[in-house]
Amino acid sequence: MYIIGSTLIYGAILAALCSSICYALVVGGRPRLIRWGRAGAWSSLALALSAAALLLALFVLQRYDIRYVYDYSSTDLEMRYRIAAIWAGQPGSLVVWALVGLICAPFLMRRTRQFEPYILSPLMLLQTILLVFMLVRNPFLPTVIEGLSGPITEGRGLNPQLHNVWMVIHPPTLFTAYGLLGVPFCMALAGLWRRDYDTWARMALPWTVAGWTILGLALTMGGYWAYESLGWGGYWGWDPVENSSLVPWLTGGALLHGLLAQRTHGGLRRANFFLAVLTYGFVFYASFLTRSGVLSNFSVHSFVEEGLKYIMIGALVALLILGFGLLSLRWRDVPRKPLSEAVLSRDTAFVLLMLTFVMIGVVIAFGTSMPWITSIEGLSYNLERIFSRAFDLDNGTRFGGQPFSDGRFSLLPDFFKKTTPPLGLILAVLMSVGPLLGWRDTNARKLLLSLRWPFVAAVLLTSVAIVLGVRDGMSIAYVAIATFALGTNLLMIARTLRSGWLRIGGYVAHVGMALLLVGVVGSYAYSSEEEKLVIPQAETQSIFGHSFTFWGYDERENGKHVLRLEVDKESDTPFIAAPDVYFNSRMGAWVRTPAIKRYLWQDLYISPEEYLPADDPSTVDLAPGQQAQIGPYALRFDKFDVQDHLATDNSALVGATVTITHENTVQVLTPQMRLEPNKALRELAVALPSGKKLALENFNPREQVARLRVDGLNLPVVPARAVFTVSIKPAIALVWIGTLLMALGGLLAVVRRRWESLPVRAPARAPVGGWSQRVLGWRGMYR
Repeated sequence: MYIIGSTLIYGAILAALCSSICYALVVGGRPRLIRWGRAGAWSSLALALSAAALLLALFVLQRYDIRYVYDYSSTDLEMRYRIAAIWAGQPGSLVVWALVGLICAPFLMRRTRQFEPYILSPLMLLQTILLVFMLVRNPFLPTVIEGLSGPITEGRGLNPQLHNVWMVIHPPTLFTAYGLLGVPFCMALAGLWRRDYDTWARMALPWTVAGWTILGLALTMGGYWAYESLGWGGYWGWDPVENSSLVPWLTGGALLHGLLAQRTHGGLRRANFFLAVLTYGFVFYASFLTRSGVLSNFSVHSFVEEGLKYIMIGALVALLILGFGLLSLRWRDVPRKPLSEAVLSRDTAFVLLMLTFVMIGVVIAFGTSMPWITSIEGLSYNLERIFSRAFDLDNGTRFGGQPFSDGRFSLLPDFFKKTTPPLGLILAVLMSVGPLLGWRDTNARKLLLSLRWPFVAAVLLTSVAIVLGVRDGMSIAYVAIATFALGTNLLMIARTLRSGWLRIGGYVAHVGMALLLVGVVGSYAYSSEEEKLVIPQAETQSIFGHSFTFWGYDERENGKHVLRLEVDKESDTPFIAAPDVYFNSRMGAWVRTPAIKRYLWQDLYISPEEYLPADDPSTVDLAPGQQAQIGPYALRFDKFDVQDHLATDNSALVGATVTITHENTVQVLTPQMRLEPNKALRELAVALPSGKKLALENFNPREQVARLRVDGLNLPVVPARAVFTVSIKPAIALVWIGTLLMALGGLLAVVRRRWESLPVRAPARAPVGGWSQRVLGWRGMYR
């Protein structure tokens, strides 16, 4: 398999590289090579698909002799997770990323006409680089286990926290977005290459919208998985790996608005070239941060260094030099078109919005990159002195590691919580007023008339929020501006629907963003404190208007254990909450998955901590040499004493030699247990001083543990207990609804741009007053 798989990857790399070179030669004056460029692209796609199919087959067939399958799969894994395990490691996720770009290539061949060689040449070069990354982390390497000579029949398995449907689709969604955002980058290079500074923007707009929308969905999926699976109660922890994917989403948002402005009146040409290169640079940079190992001590998501660090940074630098270098060469050649200088114009709003998007992205990128920046000799201690005055720092010990001796550190979430909210508020303001502005100027009186009802609604809704408990000034400002933006964009939807519903995509996305901001304020800033409950079995405790009764610790069919909690609220029917909490011996760690009860305006979040089994103080488990106290007796387990008589009288005696200390007297006793075939174990207890008895209740020969019991003390038994935390998450549903609306808005925008790129049919073919004219009425206006 190693030879077949490696050959497929090598073939895909060579085909992609040949395609890129052939397309470049077409630009250089050899047009006949375009057929070879296309053949190379198709061949690379076919070979990469074959490699992916082979990898899929290896996972499905459980070929643990392949290292990648051995590391991420096991026989007890469900089929859907066995398939999803393909992208659990670096090579699998890289092949998804490369495949998206390769699948885009045939679409671009059909639709870009004279731009084809200019776009496909850099695009195929990008796929070559990604396939080389995959080859470096070759997923077809054989498994080598020292000392094992027979076949390998079991793998290490997939992290139980990844057994979640959102983690099945989150990684491919993320890399689909990465792949799509590579297309605007290549189109920008093509525009600079051809000195055609406007056509590329029209072509890039739908690809940018699609990539940006899907990246937003991927970020939300990751957050939803964290909320539903990890048990810490949040969906965004400002983890460096989360942040690194957020940054290209922010700069992509700036690029999206810039392309809209350029498409409308030809402005912002230079800015859009800059943003296209910057956005894809941040995509590559996010992958570098995640996969190079520079964050491995500062993030729970980061991969360790696996040989990709220097090749990835080399590729990143080369892409940035290519993009910004070409832009520098063409800088004076790119024509400028003055923007409107009126304050109340959409031009001004777009420029401010784009600047704000980029500023937030740069702030987050800077804070996220701090571990890498401070690894540069001479910078770490100076930066630590500056930032420690205002923010919390992590010197590498946050996740149990050793502190770095060279001064490296990362910035903790409080840095992002202090720096980004004011900038986010500016974005919300621009999102609320911008849609009502004209591109060049706006009549102030008409604008005020349009704003009056959204303003009244925002005041009323903000007052309700204050009554409900929102007190912090920043939170009140966010609720006020977000509800104002909700009103203005709903107004724009009502006005625009007359021209066709496909024109409302941007406003729907704004509505989604407004709801998301309100949801973030509610669930993030006003989430209740986590209250810890320790409930003995069959007892009830109450918190947050709910009563919790612990009924037991159940084992499921898949071997996992859950706490069985009956939750009762006076106004609702009682329900059973079953959060997972169990020790995964394969991973060597405890797995905890919360239970969530969803109400209309809030979630009841139950996060398990541990299960404490019933404790009989008259019983103790001891290994040889260990001591314990039971009542007045001090016990030390010395050794096992085994008398095997199975060969003679069909029974065996297992004894535990125990040294007893009681009231300054020391005595050595050996309680025994008789083992007979087809009979229950029989205890042979021994007498203790003061009339009590010592019995060997059980033993574990593998772990060399004896369970000893003292009878007659009548000590009270401590019942089993469930330990968990409970919290309330207000308005969190708005976060998910807002994200879905943003995705819907993006989808409408993509469909609209797709229709706009099609040739317009003769008007006579569309029946007057028919559904197509009503629905697609915008097409006539576009022409």
